[in-house]
Amino acid sequence: MSPLAVVLLALAVGVPSEAANILAPVWFSGASHFAMFGRLFRELAARGHNVTVISQFPLKTPLKNYRDVSIASNEKKPELTWDLIERARSPPVSAIIMKYIARQQCTDALSLPQVRRVLSSGDHYDLVITEFFHADCMAAFAAKFGVPLVGITSSMALPRVYDRIGNPYNPAYMEQYDLHLKAPFSFWGRVQSTLVHLLIRAADWWITEAFLEEKVRAVLGGDTPQLRDVLRNTSLVLVNSHWSWDQPLPAVPALVQVGGLHVEEPRALPQDLRSYIDKSRHGVIYFSLGSMVKASSLPAEKLRSIIDAFAAVPQNVLWRVDPSSLPPLPPNVRAETWMPQNDILNHPNLHILITHGGLMGIQEAVMAGVPVLAMPLFADQYLNAERVAASGSGICLHFEDLTTQTLRAALDALVNDTRYREQAKHLSLLFRDRPRPPLEEAVYWVEYVLRHQGARHLRSAALDLTWYQLLLLDVATFLVAVALTLCLIFCQLTSCLKRNFSQKQKVKIN
Repeated sequence: MSPLAVVLLALAVGVPSEAANILAPVWFSGASHFAMFGRLFRELAARGHNVTVISQFPLKTPLKNYRDVSIASNEKKPELTWDLIERARSPPVSAIIMKYIARQQCTDALSLPQVRRVLSSGDHYDLVITEFFHADCMAAFAAKFGVPLVGITSSMALPRVYDRIGNPYNPAYMEQYDLHLKAPFSFWGRVQSTLVHLLIRAADWWITEAFLEEKVRAVLGGDTPQLRDVLRNTSLVLVNSHWSWDQPLPAVPALVQVGGLHVEEPRALPQDLRSYIDKSRHGVIYFSLGSMVKASSLPAEKLRSIIDAFAAVPQNVLWRVDPSSLPPLPPNVRAETWMPQNDILNHPNLHILITHGGLMGIQEAVMAGVPVLAMPLFADQYLNAERVAASGSGICLHFEDLTTQTLRAALDALVNDTRYREQAKHLSLLFRDRPRPPLEEAVYWVEYVLRHQGARHLRSAALDLTWYQLLLLDVATFLVAVALTLCLIFCQLTSCLKRNFSQKQKVKIN
């Protein structure tokens, strides 16, 4: 094979000619978020890149080419109480709470000495990959090191993320992270979508953008470009979504969907757990409310309803929860602090996933072809639950409607109505049917940006327009002005002609 052919083949499969130094600062404390990011970072390291990761989740076992800068705190994290969950049920309130939490975590991380040492180290980097969420102070690291910026988001893209790559956004039909509405919207749905969109935009500016600008400059120096300008030079955004389950949307080339990136191939279950599932004559139900919601924070009557419903079903139940926080359980319920969720979901004897509606868990169920019972609590969980119900692969049961009877009825339907499992299998086929698996897709595009020094040719011309130019308000104003001017001229001419005609008529009469 000729040297030219080798080079062309390397480019085709997305392998750069030499390793890159990648800085990956991730400030948010969400373990589910890092499940996605960490898999990408580990894969980039496995492919020979030198990856420096700033996060609250350092590796337990060192990995070649992977360097941790830990910002984990020894302080006990505040518990997510039911009172806070209740307040966060309203979309605007949920968004505003998250923005305050995010900006505090972001600026706290920015001020840590180990982070400042990275900034002052003089090390050379070729690329910065950072999370795009409610606050993005570490995106400024790209300007500090003079390298391209890649954003990655563990949820659907927020409207502010679209701004950074010039992607069109329209609240008339595009579903929102903080809104419990599945498209298409009714008239009042469009009203609500528009108002929530405007409120979120105002909160972005008022709570995070104006606040972070000063904090970033205090750490990185007064000559640092404005954070807004840094973000508008984003080369690429990797989004945890896919049109087969989320929503078909317009996308510029710089927006790449990698939904399910965090989902690894299922591994063999521990022997005792596998034996338990194998021997469950009526199958198994898996229940998890994620890592943030504790069973001890649930209202006592809701917890009792859940346990009583489990006691009434013939299936065995695997419950990922701290057993010490629970009252005595029926014999068909096995509770453990941690379980290998994805491996369990791929066992053929697993019937249902019961979840709070977190996107990561639902994507695991989608890939495994498992019906879902979603009981949303806050944030995007409501939209995720609505999408589950709309897809026909599961049921949405709102927590306020949860009783022993409603939970038992939902479980019976999901087990006995074969349409749910059939649709879950069909959805799994759609979700998996892609040119490349999501991890391969993410790696390809990260290396594409590296190969092409930021890939400026992906940049949309929309980024060079102001908001009023983008909305064609200046053109509309011009056209209205021209139309009014022509109307005025026409009226003046008509008036003059009428006067002249009237004067001629008077002369003739006289």
